[in-house]
Amino acid sequence: MIDAARSVLENWLQRSGIQAIDPIESGLSGAAVFRITTTDGEMWALKRYPIHTSLSRVDEIHHVMVTAKHNGCDLVPQLKRCSSNNAAVADCSGIDDGQHVWELAQWVAGEPWAEPIGGGDLFTRDPSADAETERQRHEVMSRGASAIAIFHRSVRSLGTHQQPPPCVSARQKRLKELIPQMNAIMASDRARIEHPRLRFSLQMAIERFRADWNHVADSFLATLAALSRQSVQTQIVLRDVHAEHIFFADSHGGDSVTTRVVTGMIDFDAVRIDAPATDLARWISSFLPMCTDVHSAWHSVLAGYRLESSLNEQQEVLAKHVAQVSAWINLANWASWLLLENQNFSYDDEHIAQRIDHWIRVIDKLGR
Repeated sequence: MIDAARSVLENWLQRSGIQAIDPIESGLSGAAVFRITTTDGEMWALKRYPIHTSLSRVDEIHHVMVTAKHNGCDLVPQLKRCSSNNAAVADCSGIDDGQHVWELAQWVAGEPWAEPIGGGDLFTRDPSADAETERQRHEVMSRGASAIAIFHRSVRSLGTHQQPPPCVSARQKRLKELIPQMNAIMASDRARIEHPRLRFSLQMAIERFRADWNHVADSFLATLAALSRQSVQTQIVLRDVHAEHIFFADSHGGDSVTTRVVTGMIDFDAVRIDAPATDLARWISSFLPMCTDVHSAWHSVLAGYRLESSLNEQQEVLAKHVAQVSAWINLANWASWLLLENQNFSYDDEHIAQRIDHWIRVIDKLGR
């Protein structure tokens, strides 16, 4: 894969100017990312899109990124245009090598929010440390929501539409697909899942399904049907913005207080027209398992968003419904993929178990 990366880089950089190509762990989408360091000390992110992503789709994504950048959203990384002598790709930002589409973009400094490791048990951990972590978490949630609002504002020039929200119809469709599968999921043989942690996580998921699925599925269908009859403002949104996709760095003020500031955003693969509420639902879901109070979490996210852009009550209500429905659908998706479809993933079983545990905790938190 390094050889392929080195070859495609020649469309943007001279081979003699490349000092290092380092592969970076990427997500479940099938994309691959490399950190490129040049002899001049510049850093770039080389991305290979998943195999079924077309060049025309990447061009659409790049159009959104360029528009956001042009309209003042400096959080979006700068794309590098090709400098190849090949007239077919000159001044393009996406390259199709016959199998994959590639892009080269400015490296985003900083790191995403990460929960402190460990923290001790209930008898030894420091309550003041827990309170400080909670404060930092809410600061990150609020500033991340402000960043999302800045992005939304910067791409509004691409058009707004009054319509039933696509995020609702997509969840209606998926919920109707999952309902007939649920009995088979609950009756499936978990013993064939070799990894003990993953097997345990799936068992916990199935216990939630047995206790609540029939009730929540019926309730969600009714809620989604009502929401589908509403017309809300839609526009280009991110649709997959979670804790790993917004980067932060520490900023030290004159009063010695350290705050976190947003340094940039990554991964625009899912951008499409939808309700802004869907981004807020996805963003808060990254943090809910560790939040002490759901109401306070929503306050931080919504207040942060409204610092940079307006958000009416209709969008706020929609965001809360989408977050709850999505948590159950995501949990059921993992159970279906693993127990019925026998899908294989690039992540190891431990990481998948953590994903399942995450959605169980979101469900438990929102159920309170």
